[in-house]
Amino acid sequence: MVIGGSTSLIRQFEAAPPGKLFCLHGGTPLVFRLSLYAASHALLRGVPIALVDGTNRFDAYYIAEFARKVTSQTRKRVTPEQLLRQIFVARAFTCYQMEATITEQLPAFLKQKGATVAIIFGLLDTFYDEQAPLFEVKAGVQRIIAALHRLKAENISVLLASMDVKLESKERNMLLPRVLAAMDHSVQLIEEVDGVRLVPYNNFIIRHSRFDIQYSQRTLSGGGHHG
Repeated sequence: MVIGGSTSLIRQFEAAPPGKLFCLHGGTPLVFRLSLYAASHALLRGVPIALVDGTNRFDAYYIAEFARKVTSQTRKRVTPEQLLRQIFVARAFTCYQMEATITEQLPAFLKQKGATVAIIFGLLDTFYDEQAPLFEVKAGVQRIIAALHRLKAENISVLLASMDVKLESKERNMLLPRVLAAMDHSVQLIEEVDGVRLVPYNNFIIRHSRFDIQYSQRTLSGGGHHG
């Protein structure tokens, strides 16, 4: 069940003190799978999670499978419903929705639920849309970064999962580095023929086999019913 290299990342994210900004990024959708693996561990401990999905990558079936594996490999009976009812998913389809969700709705929701963990999938995906004026995009990203730091100050830990993309616009290509610079810890996941490399921001390279990190190949589109 253990995904290679994930244990240390999960421990760093969950370790005291609370209030951390983490980013997992790379050119592979495994960044979302690894994030869901971390989320599943938190849900197993009874930690409620708010997940903002800007790229339609939330997979409820992954969490359900995690619950079944825990049940089959341990003496503890865990049902998919036990985990899924603790994760609350909001979806954003435009950069304006993403900004409003993170700067306004997310803080209020976390406070209401008493939750201390938030996960954001595809933070910048909607900001890459060329139809959104660049000056509005830059300002929106800066306001989101400020909102993330306010969450950190309130002891909320946030995990971002983003796909690396190469855009024609040089200015929009600089959005991810701007976000990474605002994080406490960033890790790039690089998929190679012989396995996977996890490259932290300090360039210390950790190697893992692809089998370890991709223990489940099952992916169903449109996963998630907690919108």
